[in-house]
Amino acid sequence: MSLRPILYSIICLSVLVSCKKDNNVIEESSAFFGGQIINPSSNHIIIFKSSDIIDTVYLDSKNRFKYNFKNFEAGLYNFYDGKESQAFLIQPNDSIMIRVNTMEFDESLVFNGIGEKENNYLINLFLETEKQEQEVLEISQLKPEAFDEKLSKIRQEKLDKLAKFKLRYGASELFTVFALANINYNYYYSKEAYPFINYSKSESELFKDLPKDFFDFREEIDYNNNVLKDYRPYISFLRFHFNNIALQEHFKHSEDDIYNNQSLEYNLDKLDLIENKITDTFIKNRLLYYNMIKFINASKSVDDYDKLLKSFSQKSTNNKQKLKANHLVNSYKRLKPGNTIPDVMVIDKNENTLHLKDIISKPSIVYFWDVKDRYHLKVCHQRAKELKNKYPEFDFKAICVNPISSKEQASILQRNNLVYKDEYHFENAKKAIEFLSIKPINKVFILDKNAVIVNPKANMFDISIEKEMLSLINQ
Repeated sequence: MSLRPILYSIICLSVLVSCKKDNNVIEESSAFFGGQIINPSSNHIIIFKSSDIIDTVYLDSKNRFKYNFKNFEAGLYNFYDGKESQAFLIQPNDSIMIRVNTMEFDESLVFNGIGEKENNYLINLFLETEKQEQEVLEISQLKPEAFDEKLSKIRQEKLDKLAKFKLRYGASELFTVFALANINYNYYYSKEAYPFINYSKSESELFKDLPKDFFDFREEIDYNNNVLKDYRPYISFLRFHFNNIALQEHFKHSEDDIYNNQSLEYNLDKLDLIENKITDTFIKNRLLYYNMIKFINASKSVDDYDKLLKSFSQKSTNNKQKLKANHLVNSYKRLKPGNTIPDVMVIDKNENTLHLKDIISKPSIVYFWDVKDRYHLKVCHQRAKELKNKYPEFDFKAICVNPISSKEQASILQRNNLVYKDEYHFENAKKAIEFLSIKPINKVFILDKNAVIVNPKANMFDISIEKEMLSLINQ
């Protein structure tokens, strides 16, 4: 017999015993959550529900943790280790232990204790769906009837497994809600995605040729399911669903016949549909904000921002999100191609404070990194090195977005085997992030030799950046 199950049982027992020694005995209205993180990304985990942080729990010397829920709302929570997050279902009287290796985060995650079967079922269902993505992509090239038949078979197999699980182990009502939502909304998502994945025709032609009952499942959609408001399959579906129905609506009154996510009229249609179909304030505001920010981050037509912002502001009731959207629009107006890069201050490795525009003397790529994202730190520097070798006419300026010292910056770069050259950090990180709209972190600026903005939303990992660089070189 393998020693690993025995050792893990001892770990579980020791944590539970220590919990009792600390007089944290689980009560009727309580639940326990603990475990061990192998190869932790930080010295703590963060437990959150929705966008609210519940608590920060520190690891001990053996990378174990324990946490008692008291007077809590049963449901889906997340734990975040500093690099990745995963959901878990916690209900009164549960006593859940996890073991996860961050090198293979989702694949290694195992639950033990009271509540283990339901949580292991949900994580395995999540992994199964991930593995089937390629299969769904392949069958999406079939004719609609053949695609629907094969996709329905995948769904039915999952429903049959769920029925057997409930018959054998029993299951809580809350678990059943999430399990069914995972199965059904992933199925709905694949149906909605079909016109965008099938390459045989334009989207407008595909919509016309679809069987009349192809979207009948839309009658089953609950647009206001507050229990599922944070559940990934549900939210992902709603986002794609509104992309789709807005496009169908857009085709009715425009001459377009292909999907263009930067079309102002299409995005206005989308916001109208969200307002008309959703009454739940949280879900409605969340989708409105997501689509508003998505448009601003993607569109290069600065003149369209105010029109979409006006529509968004009339529909949203979240003042914090409206304020953020206003700030972002104003930031991108400052970043309009043809404008000089905003005058923020950066600090070099010798602690010299400089104007950002003054470190530009030739065509340049300005990119950013965050100490909390080690993966991006490495790949963005690697990509910059590759591009520099291909295009020596360009300078590459890396800027850390964290409020750190030059000494700390040097140490981080050294630990990651990176050379401290053309590296800077901001004098005022918070102000600079707002002025330059540095979100997402992989966004880069293309500047000419005079620090004039050519593209404020480039992506080093997109092949189109090389075309833009060549165009600037050949001017």
